Amino acid sequence: MRQAIKKLAFKLYKLINNIPLNNKRKGKIQIENDGAILWHCKMTSSGVGNRLILRGGVYFNCEFVFYGSNNTIELGKGCVAKNASFYTEDDNNAIIIADNTHFAGKIHIAVTESTKCTVGNDCLFSSEIVIRTGDSHSILNEAGERINQAKDVVIGNHVWVGYQVLITKGSRIPENCVVGTGAVVTKSIDKSGAVIAGVPAKIIKESINWCGKRL
Repeated sequence: MRQAIKKLAFKLYKLINNIPLNNKRKGKIQIENDGAILWHCKMTSSGVGNRLILRGGVYFNCEFVFYGSNNTIELGKGCVAKNASFYTEDDNNAIIIADNTHFAGKIHIAVTESTKCTVGNDCLFSSEIVIRTGDSHSILNEAGERINQAKDVVIGNHVWVGYQVLITKGSRIPENCVVGTGAVVTKSIDKSGAVIAGVPAKIIKESINWCGKRL
């Protein structure tokens, strides 16, 4: 009986998602929805060849924005996001979120200049978090040469990112890490199972893991 009710509720959600006033879509976007539930979401594209792939999960009041062409935003099975924004700027960028990753509050992920942001399985993000692969503007040396090119951001499996964290271009966070409140991550962290905190962020504790339950 419970299974039948669950299936009926899921069908109703999918029906609601087709109501134009519920979710807004503008521009050319190839959307692949494998059972994801969207509520009050906005999908915008100013280019061509852009793909939004949702392999499941629940998304409330989220933005999926494509500036440029041939970009991909992909979220895996079991993902949950509320008040999150996912942006691509320029061409040939990608945001790839693996399965069972949860965004608990407002978060902004932006990729630029043909870069990629990848997030592993079973990650947990608090709110007021910003992740960017580039600066969106140029910094030049005395010879007029640009010195702040965009770089990929990689976040491993089972990473917990705290409140008001900033993760900048070229950052890499290994599996089983915890990023403390207010940290600014600007480089690659070389050890998994670590607590990272501070401005700029550094390892303050090693040989740890974490659990989403209060044990």
